[in-house]
Amino acid sequence: MTRLQWLRISAMLLGFCLAGGGLRADSGEEVHALIERMHAALMDGKPDALRACFDPKMPGFKRLSGDIGALLRESLAPSAVDFLSNTGDDLARQLELDWRLQIRADNGESSMERRARVKLRAEKRDAGWRIVSFAPMDFFAPPRNGAVWDMISESLGALTEVSGGPVEDRGYVPANFLAAFDPKMPGYDQLRANVTALLQQGDIESSVELVGSEGDDRRRSLELDWILSVVGHKTGIGMLQRHQRVKCQVERQGKKWRIVALEPMEFLAPEKPGR
Repeated sequence: MTRLQWLRISAMLLGFCLAGGGLRADSGEEVHALIERMHAALMDGKPDALRACFDPKMPGFKRLSGDIGALLRESLAPSAVDFLSNTGDDLARQLELDWRLQIRADNGESSMERRARVKLRAEKRDAGWRIVSFAPMDFFAPPRNGAVWDMISESLGALTEVSGGPVEDRGYVPANFLAAFDPKMPGYDQLRANVTALLQQGDIESSVELVGSEGDDRRRSLELDWILSVVGHKTGIGMLQRHQRVKCQVERQGKKWRIVALEPMEFLAPEKPGR
């Protein structure tokens, strides 16, 4: 289905909802057109067109404008809206919407769905209808993928740093690495034992590439292309190399992201004797 076809169908459905609600045709259709312009701007990745739907004098516009620019700089955000209420007159209308965004990275490597009960007020000005209040204000904020990847990178860096420490320090629990994991996650104690034993076998070298990321601002599913090598402490000879797609679940807890599930857990297990 093309974007134009989608918008026409959306317009027909919204028009039906407006007619069913007993709204005046002129004001209803004009507000309807405002929402359509927002749809088109999100789907086409045009931040200026989306900003133009808002009154620059509205509270929080500067922050909203920055969020829109950051969101559409590297992502497209097709959306769907259900009208829950639309009240007012020919000069001002209050709307409540069930709004869903499907935020997709341009490179296709990640996607997330965001859904919120949006409340807004639109007023008619000389230049047409403009939104003068909008909540939640962070609805168009870019996803926090960067914070998730920073957490992954820092934890892997901590694992490598432990490996390169003095011989007498080797073998202790890699606390900075484990800090990235939720202690309540299934298999945490086994993970802790595996990584500690792996470090006793040699120095760890690790390389990870993010190949998949789906979810929302609270919980995400990641797929990692992970290469793990273990080199003998004294010999420098490679003892173990693994290359596998590893899946993990991450969850935002307070201000930090943490890993709450890892599969397969055996990826970080030590090499068994005799293999």
